[in-house]
Amino acid sequence: MKNSLHKILLIIIMIALVPTGYSQTQKSNLKILYVGTNPDKPLTDREKRITNNLERKVALRKSRTNDFKNFIGQYFNSVTVVYGDEFKEEMASDYDVTIIDAYLKHFEGGYTKDKNGKVTGYTTRKFLTENYNAATIMIGEPSAYIGEGRDLKIDHLCLCLDAHAHGMKLDHPIFNTPNKVSVAYETIETPANYKARYGGRNLAKTMQMWRVQTEGYTEGKGMPVGLVSTGYAFDNGIDAEWISGGNNSKGVEATAIGRHANFLHWGFAAAPEYLTESAKLAFINAIHYIAPFKGTKQITKKIKRMPLREYLRESQWTVSDEGSAAWLHYVNKDLDKRRENKAKLQEKKDAGEELSQLENMMLRMPIEKHTRIWTIRHEPQKLKDKFGENWAMYENYYIENMDYFYPIPNERYTYWSDVDEDAKALGIANNNIKILETAITMLVNKDRTEMAKRILQRYTNESFESAKEWNKWFKKNHKSLYFSEGDGFKFIVI
Repeated sequence: MKNSLHKILLIIIMIALVPTGYSQTQKSNLKILYVGTNPDKPLTDREKRITNNLERKVALRKSRTNDFKNFIGQYFNSVTVVYGDEFKEEMASDYDVTIIDAYLKHFEGGYTKDKNGKVTGYTTRKFLTENYNAATIMIGEPSAYIGEGRDLKIDHLCLCLDAHAHGMKLDHPIFNTPNKVSVAYETIETPANYKARYGGRNLAKTMQMWRVQTEGYTEGKGMPVGLVSTGYAFDNGIDAEWISGGNNSKGVEATAIGRHANFLHWGFAAAPEYLTESAKLAFINAIHYIAPFKGTKQITKKIKRMPLREYLRESQWTVSDEGSAAWLHYVNKDLDKRRENKAKLQEKKDAGEELSQLENMMLRMPIEKHTRIWTIRHEPQKLKDKFGENWAMYENYYIENMDYFYPIPNERYTYWSDVDEDAKALGIANNNIKILETAITMLVNKDRTEMAKRILQRYTNESFESAKEWNKWFKKNHKSLYFSEGDGFKFIVI
């Protein structure tokens, strides 16, 4: 009897020491607003184009919002659901965390057209105002549209995120609090596109990845596609943090999970039913993690299509002998397989079977073997005119000017890079604060004053006229100045 009591007491103590996490009987009092898609809303033409299984897509939409509501309700006492078309940003002020899992209506921007319907211009669409400061998780592609409208680092790099994550910062709270997430790794073949890029050139043949979704879009069964944002310069230690990458077609650095200010990007697009148990806990942890960021002010920006310096390093790699060889190996790989798949689609069409919009698009895509001229397709025309097929000249151009590139607008609603001959003449990298100090000294000494003014106005958001004003501003702020590529290659005060 004494031994039995001893065993019972020991079991009670062991149970008490086991961390229970959160469960249906231990819910959080955080108030959650979930913004989902009306299950009865028909698919848009675009949604039809990017799926190869319309029936499954519709079925998944029917169950998605209710699935999220039930899942979140297991961990939180208060969960309110509103459809995207009905959402007003002021609603979020009544909640601790808002989860946006639907395309919102934009209130500004978009394409402009002439009287004949021809597109004449475009301005970035805006979905949430600058006053919106609610703690927010954004799921999948809607995240990018909202992010670009707010100049967040969360952007539309690629709608190509599959089922696995990699490179996770496992010491981050979303893997530890309030639930300890047990990440089980799978050995996955390294995506071929990773190894073709500068950032992945030294990767091994396989990678250790964490399965987030039980099913990915590449399986062809109609699972929604996830979204990655640009990973370059994402993690800045000020108001943005890169948390995890994910299996995608844009590179190892791309952001699958990340936070900027009060917004957390969860790029994986699966509903809870198709998340692994560990991913479910990470998502719940993400809700807890973002909650204290309510009211957080955004400090840095990422202007849409800003040519970050790492993009230029990729360009340098692509035109080099080694880089171009890696890219040509990648793009010309499996040409026979692609021709075979295209032939099957043609046979299907010839047999009278209906092709999806995605299959029709694949059927129209040309298949050709690329040569080295392909690797300079994105180079500025002025360089092509100057260097022709002298490949070494392209690479030398980037090597010689990497410290001096700066962005200027072009006619296609975006930016491109040019060389700052002023900075180059001084021999000072434009992201070195010494360039401001030197320019101010030049003004004080009345030495090349026009050059000095160009430099100061090019790399700051100020427009002082006198050397005295510039000197006062610099002395006051120089310890708080941060060079932000996303803000347009500007030194900003943080």
